Amino acid sequence: MFFDATATTATATTRPFHELGYRWDFGDPGSGVWSTGSRPGSSSRNLANSPVAAHVYETPGTYTVTMTATDGTSTTAESCVQITVQDPEVVFSGANTRCFSNDNNFAGCPGGAQTFITSDFDNAINTNVGPGRRLLFKRGHTFTANATPTINATGPMTVGAFNTGNDPLVEISGNVSGIQLSTPQTPALSDVRIMDLEIDGNSGGTTNGVLLNGGINNVLLLRTNIHHIHTGVSGSPFLLDYFNANNNPGHALWNGLFIVDSRIANTIGGQGGNGLFLGAHRYAIMGTVMTDGTGAEHIHRTPYLYKAFIAHNEFSNPAPTKGAMKMHATKFTSAPSQQSEMIVVSNNKFTSGTNGPWTVNMGPQDDQSNELTRHVIVENNWFAPHASQQIALLIFAQSVTVRNNIFNLTGAADQRGVDVDRWGIEPTTMDVHVYNNTFYSSSSGTFLPVNFRIGSGHIAKNNLAYAPNSGSRTMVSGTGTASNNTSNANILVAPSFASATPSVPADFSLGAGSYAVNAGAAVPVFADFLGLSRSQGGAIDLGLVERP
Repeated sequence: MFFDATATTATATTRPFHELGYRWDFGDPGSGVWSTGSRPGSSSRNLANSPVAAHVYETPGTYTVTMTATDGTSTTAESCVQITVQDPEVVFSGANTRCFSNDNNFAGCPGGAQTFITSDFDNAINTNVGPGRRLLFKRGHTFTANATPTINATGPMTVGAFNTGNDPLVEISGNVSGIQLSTPQTPALSDVRIMDLEIDGNSGGTTNGVLLNGGINNVLLLRTNIHHIHTGVSGSPFLLDYFNANNNPGHALWNGLFIVDSRIANTIGGQGGNGLFLGAHRYAIMGTVMTDGTGAEHIHRTPYLYKAFIAHNEFSNPAPTKGAMKMHATKFTSAPSQQSEMIVVSNNKFTSGTNGPWTVNMGPQDDQSNELTRHVIVENNWFAPHASQQIALLIFAQSVTVRNNIFNLTGAADQRGVDVDRWGIEPTTMDVHVYNNTFYSSSSGTFLPVNFRIGSGHIAKNNLAYAPNSGSRTMVSGTGTASNNTSNANILVAPSFASATPSVPADFSLGAGSYAVNAGAAVPVFADFLGLSRSQGGAIDLGLVERP
């Protein structure tokens, strides 16, 4: 389910997407906590604090979802909605479920299901696909695909696993895709789940783990493990525009695309390969580990997003000179807007790669593209150290809020945290607000936490920085308005962190004697990195963690 409060308005602000406090309770406390992201083992799956959010319900029943919005004073508004989750044993009863095994042991296959002895994955999909079908493959068994398995019928449909043990392994042979969703001739498909599969591309030069090759909405990839592949998940809006213009009309940008609790690793094949390359409307990627793009390009690359929730993930180790996440805004006729906008990037862990000019970048794809990215929130993320990193967060965009992040710049080749610039012919960068972040480095050299190179309307407040070995240091540089940040002199002064040599986010909590306690100004930041309300008595503290 994708949740959207972007239509909320308030008399207190003209920037409600950025400057209201949102709290979602999905009514599913048994869903547990996230094991990945900036706070693994601590962040609840049942809660979110952003204008857009998403949740996966895995148990049938009726759930009450509550959303509360506040302007930070006594003014609040609350809204509720009920969601009914159907039982798959009812939806896919009897022969609507089909089980596939290498042998004649079908233990764990639902009663009444049809059974097939086979190791041919593409044939099993292509001859059994259909509306209302659930195709289950036996855990611990290996299946092969030497042609592309294609979902070319509308849902509800599920491709998943039965029995216990390791996920079914799909071995790709040749340059095909592990699963293709839709075709040029089927622009209006919907409602498909791909679950509990391991897809091994066997280092095929042009293979895709999951390929979106036509219009299809409401797709969930849940606990998919995709590796040794050219592109893990590929959904290029360029294809949709091509189909629409060449005798296959009716394709709209994918609406409702979710990647949850998955893993994409070891992308190969050089130029054009990415861990993920897609554009989408109502997109959510959560709890997913994407790593080792050294044989291809970027880890997470989106040519276009409209209303997206990127949360609790770990993106690391892209190819040399590439990024952990690149978000741009190519114009597509199949898209609902001509800007990438209304995007939340929250509670992730980002790590650069070799010769990494930047770790996370938002803006045009190059200096010759007139693209606009706007209305983005980057909060509660952990930018982990890497020796080759030059800039942790590079912004060529408008109306961006950066808050409650930890930027550990230790060992970085160029110790810059947030860098705001203009790349080429895109609209001028403006209105970047940088609040309550913590910047740290134990290395020597030049230390520059916030750099507003160009643009207008930029603000930096309540940011905390500590770099005891820096030779040259400037807290905030450039064209923005700065106040209540660590002074250039105090960058050398220990702010009484929980650890003298902090490395993980918990180490950056403040001690009682810290100069950062109660040193902040009022800003629209309603909670800290740990979820504590701001303030905790007195004024807001500097940095990402509020002292209780």
